[in-house]
Amino acid sequence: MLKTYRSYEKMCRHEGFDLLGIEAGRKHCRLIFEAGFVTAAVSPSDHRNMLNVRSAIRRLHQ
Repeated sequence: MLKTYRSYEKMCRHEGFDLLGIEAGRKHCRLIFEAGFVTAAVSPSDHRNMLNVRSAIRRLHQ
């Protein structure tokens, strides 16, 4: 779980988006930005998860 959070933080830094925080849940977490939030899986089983989350973050910031 902690590894997934670090991956989300690293991706946001790389993409240039300021991640304000992560709210933890049991199966999902919220990545919180000034523009809103994106819901992401805590333990993704989909190999395209990071690509899908990155896409959702980009759409949020348009």
